Amino acid sequence: MGSFASFTCGMLHNNGGFAAESGSPADNNFFVGFKNQDNKIHYLPFFKSTKSDAERYVQENQAQNLEGFIYKEKDINRSYEWATDAFSTDQIQFKIQTPFFNIPDPSLASQDKLKEASCPSIFMELIINNTSNGSYEGFFALENNQRWSPLSSKEKHLKGMISRDSFGFATDNTDVEEFIDFDVSRALSNAHTTPHFLIAPVGGFKFHVAAGESKTIRICMGNYLAGNIVFNREMSYWYTKHFEGIQEVLTYALENYDLYQKISLKRDEELNHSSLNEDQKFLIAHATRSYFGSTQWLYENDKPVWIVNEGEYVMMNTLDLTIDMLFFELKWNPWTVRNVLEHFVENYSYTDRIFSPEAPEKTFEGGISFAHDMGVANHFSPDGYSSYECSGLDRKCFSYMTGEQLTNWILIAGVYFAKTQDQNFLNTHSQVLKDCLDSLLNRDNPDPQKRDGLIHYESTRTEGGGEITTYDSLDHSLGQARNNIYLGGKCWASYIALEHLFHALGDGERGSIAKEAAARSAHTLSKAFDPKLGFIPAVLEEGNKSCIIPAVEALIYPWEMGLKDKTQIDGEYSEYIQVLFKHIQHCMQPGVCLYEDGGWKLSNSADNSWMSKICLSQHILREIMNFNYEGERKSDEAHANWEIFGSTSQACSDQFTSGQAMGSLYYPRIVTNILWLSENN
Repeated sequence: MGSFASFTCGMLHNNGGFAAESGSPADNNFFVGFKNQDNKIHYLPFFKSTKSDAERYVQENQAQNLEGFIYKEKDINRSYEWATDAFSTDQIQFKIQTPFFNIPDPSLASQDKLKEASCPSIFMELIINNTSNGSYEGFFALENNQRWSPLSSKEKHLKGMISRDSFGFATDNTDVEEFIDFDVSRALSNAHTTPHFLIAPVGGFKFHVAAGESKTIRICMGNYLAGNIVFNREMSYWYTKHFEGIQEVLTYALENYDLYQKISLKRDEELNHSSLNEDQKFLIAHATRSYFGSTQWLYENDKPVWIVNEGEYVMMNTLDLTIDMLFFELKWNPWTVRNVLEHFVENYSYTDRIFSPEAPEKTFEGGISFAHDMGVANHFSPDGYSSYECSGLDRKCFSYMTGEQLTNWILIAGVYFAKTQDQNFLNTHSQVLKDCLDSLLNRDNPDPQKRDGLIHYESTRTEGGGEITTYDSLDHSLGQARNNIYLGGKCWASYIALEHLFHALGDGERGSIAKEAAARSAHTLSKAFDPKLGFIPAVLEEGNKSCIIPAVEALIYPWEMGLKDKTQIDGEYSEYIQVLFKHIQHCMQPGVCLYEDGGWKLSNSADNSWMSKICLSQHILREIMNFNYEGERKSDEAHANWEIFGSTSQACSDQFTSGQAMGSLYYPRIVTNILWLSENN
């Protein structure tokens, strides 16, 4: 957690391994298995090829390649749980545990607890069962083009490998023998015995297993990057406060192996005992790994800085991801939500002017909003700017998202306060909230008499262009911000959140203003329902006829704030809720917003879907709207298959076209599905 590193394996006959500060899986061979009494090597299939560079250095007749057997898929059982990924055959049991738990608030927690939470390690267990009459030799090895050093040369009580003092793996089992070679075959053939053969790229250890016996090897893999690791700022990883190097990380991890294993098993039990089906459980487990693998827990001037990197794009704290990961973070680490909100206020907020596309030469006061992100790949953007947004574009990728990011900050703040009752946060940022209300009203219309609750004006930061939404690569059904009903719904929810926050601040006047604005939004969206079409058109202009599922997305915010009456069909906004129900009835028909396999299509006019948003909307339909439709179970199976087969090479991904991952790869945002665990509770 917070070390922006991962270990990847499981795609048969393909590479994986360790990666740090990367937006994709590693690409190295990984070897685990045993050699039997007949000198035949048995491998789990976590590599592309056993061919090595040895032939470049030795004559062909000098190479000692032992016969190999690679287990087939039918021979392997895999159990993929919330914190444990396990592979087993008759002779091999290999388990990877990635424990996660509440990361304590650094301003409140003890140093021991912070050290425990920040230890940058994962935990493995390799068991070789020798059911034969002869001896086995088990092995664990990883290819590394940056080369290895034997760990025992630095830590006598540990065996394993380290690379550039930045990552490595270790066991405290003294029976193992370290090796470095061009391949496992040479290492097991006893061509030489030195573990100091640093020219070769494959490092690991081997161990003897007697006939009829079983041997268990505990392994910890860790990483360590010291000093300033960002650009344009001065920040270091939080774990460097508690560990002085990779050896300390590995030593601590092995000493506390039982503690972390217990945590992993507890997480597994929690998910296994839920009422979710197997596809839903898989999606939650998959998303959780992808989220934590994208996180950075840093410090600047001794203060914590929480960063979530945007998958393959490696953008830092993308605000339209933050709002979707909000529910997961509030369950596990609420302080990170406040940390990100305040970071945006202090460094990535700005004020602008606005204009109507009908008269772009005339500008008006806009107000406060927030950048799309904080930078990319450890490069912090200049204050007030993102790495993504560009001027001069009209509703295309890289356009500004000023209106949406304004609603995002408001809604995150609203849900955060409702869940934590952090009055100090509210008092500290009371002026920001006032500015947010004014800004949102202005973007509707600078003239109060002409407001209808939606966003109609564009930021002058676009320099004549048009704003977009988080659905940046979709057609205008979801990509365009102006007159968009998805964003209109978020305006409605933002006004509800502001009403609640202002009343908590004792500011009844502004609370009333926000309440009136919410009513306008709901009324406008309700009246936009087209009975001939059977739904609310996605964009309320130019004869748009797109039908979108995310019209209902905004319901989640008042619901999660505990304002459930706002979302009830007979409540304060009954007209709006009834219209949304009719809208979603039309959406959830085959050929409209459902693919043939049962998967969800967020817009009927675009072959593009985001898994994170699907997961969110599924929860809204089931839990908030009490809406069920034929084929729900089929949908879960389809979405799991999108990740398993449609995103085979990139682990958990977000953006799919007809079930094939085509963007937003290796992504953290899909943890919206944590909401599923609260259903029926």
